[in-house]
Amino acid sequence: MLPQIVFCAALACIVSAIPVDNGVEGEPEIECGPTSITVNFNTRNPFEGHVYVKGLYDQQGCRSDEGGRQVAGIELPFDSCNVARTRSLNPRGIFVSTTVVISFHPLFVTKVDRAYRIQCFYMEADKTVSTQIEVSEITTAFATQVVPMPICRYEILDGGPSGQPIQFATIGQQVYHKWTCDSETVDTFCAVVHSCFVDDGNGDKVEILNSDGCALDKYLLNNLEYPTDLMAGQEAHVYKYADRSQLFYQCQISITIKEPNSECARPQCSEPQGFG
Repeated sequence: MLPQIVFCAALACIVSAIPVDNGVEGEPEIECGPTSITVNFNTRNPFEGHVYVKGLYDQQGCRSDEGGRQVAGIELPFDSCNVARTRSLNPRGIFVSTTVVISFHPLFVTKVDRAYRIQCFYMEADKTVSTQIEVSEITTAFATQVVPMPICRYEILDGGPSGQPIQFATIGQQVYHKWTCDSETVDTFCAVVHSCFVDDGNGDKVEILNSDGCALDKYLLNNLEYPTDLMAGQEAHVYKYADRSQLFYQCQISITIKEPNSECARPQCSEPQGFG
């Protein structure tokens, strides 16, 4: 019997893959919250893939698998999924950043997928909060969100914290000095009142709160109480300059970013003495 030789031929077929019929429509929507970053994408067709933090596809909480709608997104708390927090001295504030991937295939990364470098900047003091995104690898996009800083006011109320604002008073009348800042977001900012002066309108000025926010003369104003993150107040009794019928008050309020899972820092003051 002649030996039998079997030839095994491998046929290589060249196939042109068809891209997934989907993609990001418009600019991603970025929300810089007080304790998390939220990213949402509008898609051309119903989404059937994943949104996840780059390098953390298999980590719970770092991937979103919702599908069936023309929107996809993920919310990332500051304290998870390797979200980076970096303090900046100039400009003063905090950078919060991460990289998010939107993948349109349920199993594989394809050419229509996108990786976005997302960065929120929380600026302290009297400036706005803004966000920007940088798109890496494939396309470039940019999105900006402006969050207004708190709006602050200083009122002198009749009697106590629930009293009506007054402009006229008598010596010895009990009043309540109240500083309030209104913010569109909660648990985002802290306020500290400091550098307060009272003057008679003719250049005779007296400091009643120093640059640290501590009272200097207990007969004029005691150390402030802070019932909320963005409110300060203290009771006092009306006084005036000799031979003067008006008093003018001026204070500074510092607005800072509130650290996650912590309380707002407050002035550490000793009991004020009398007469400055």
